[in-house]
Amino acid sequence: MRRKSSWMIGLAAVAALCSGAVMAQTHPEFIPGRVNMVLYRPDSGPAPHIAFLIAHRTGNNLGNIACRELARRGFDALCFNTRYVNNEMSVQWENIALDVKAAVDYAHTIPGITKVILLGHSGGAPLMTYYQAVAENGVSYCQGADKLLQCGNNLAGMTPADGILLDEGHAGDGFQALTGINPSLAMVDGKPKLVDASLDPFDPANGYNPKGASHYSREFRSRYYAAQSRVMNAQIAQVHALQDSIRQGEGPFPDNDIVLVPFSAERGAARLSELDPSVPEYMSTSQPEKLLKNDGTIVKQVVHSIEPPHPDRIRTNRSFDIGTKVLTIKSYLSTNAIKSSNSFDGVDWCSVNNSTECAVQHIKAPTLIVAMGAYHLLGDEERMFQKSAAADKDYIVVEGATLGYSGCKDCGQPAENFSNALKNNFDYVAKWANARF
Repeated sequence: MRRKSSWMIGLAAVAALCSGAVMAQTHPEFIPGRVNMVLYRPDSGPAPHIAFLIAHRTGNNLGNIACRELARRGFDALCFNTRYVNNEMSVQWENIALDVKAAVDYAHTIPGITKVILLGHSGGAPLMTYYQAVAENGVSYCQGADKLLQCGNNLAGMTPADGILLDEGHAGDGFQALTGINPSLAMVDGKPKLVDASLDPFDPANGYNPKGASHYSREFRSRYYAAQSRVMNAQIAQVHALQDSIRQGEGPFPDNDIVLVPFSAERGAARLSELDPSVPEYMSTSQPEKLLKNDGTIVKQVVHSIEPPHPDRIRTNRSFDIGTKVLTIKSYLSTNAIKSSNSFDGVDWCSVNNSTECAVQHIKAPTLIVAMGAYHLLGDEERMFQKSAAADKDYIVVEGATLGYSGCKDCGQPAENFSNALKNNFDYVAKWANARF
């Protein structure tokens, strides 16, 4: 039976989390439990038979804009938080699929719901695809000696979703950490120190422009990508050594310990694609793909991201508050690391369970991948599409859209050129879902 809570309780619980616009649009129902959820339903019209499930590894998704946009289009949207909400340090990835399971199981108790679609946005992509890959293939997917960490048999028997939507989803948190590493820096005597000027992405001699778009040669990028992998591989070795010392009873604690990861956290990342918008590996599709124009028409062409450069990373990269992650052995190995020989085309995608690009190769459910045309994931998302095992799969770029779905306002073009980005995104998603389910 569906659990009930009053309209007033639901509205009060969501009020602290959502804007007035959300509440004016729907009457969201707060569903308390081990996994906190908010159910958004259409204000009028036929009862939905499709439910979208929306969550993120650690982000608070109870008021995610997708919740109300999908409800406006006639769907149920079940937006929920994992047990690790706002707590990156505590994430133990292998068990996080159980939180998605709780939401999937609940969705199937909602009267009228016959189909469930998992929506992965940003860091929600590795979360949702991890669940689906295990649900479709069993625990053998997340086990094996090649994994940095393995799942347990407690993930057996989960119910697969009927569809997967990656709406500006990234390739995995460990991969994000890898591509954000500044390999020219190291901690020496407790302080950041430049140890290899030939790899410094903030040196004009290497192509950096402090006032606008940098330009890095192919030769520099190749060396940089290889160096990023060397740094992460060394990090992994150090963390394994720390883990071994605990097993041998030599660590300060019997169960876990702190792992500090400098020079790579998201807003302090030294990702070349965020400094040089011309980097083709990430900022362009490799072949003509569908582009959803602002006027609603669809054309097919090679698509280049119009995201502006972020030369200010030079100020945040060495910082503690913005450029450094404070983790533990478990949260580092399960969520923030990946094996590789080169951060572009030498990644061992299935060496971790937090890997969208590995998971999509094992998912047969209909899959839609929507990329935002003013962000730096075009190449990653196209590669995920190409590797997807789904017979029914689709990939499209929304012109001028940013990570948050809305149109870009600082991309060197009038903001009105992308005024329909958010609407176009969710209209396309609705059409895709209605056509299949």
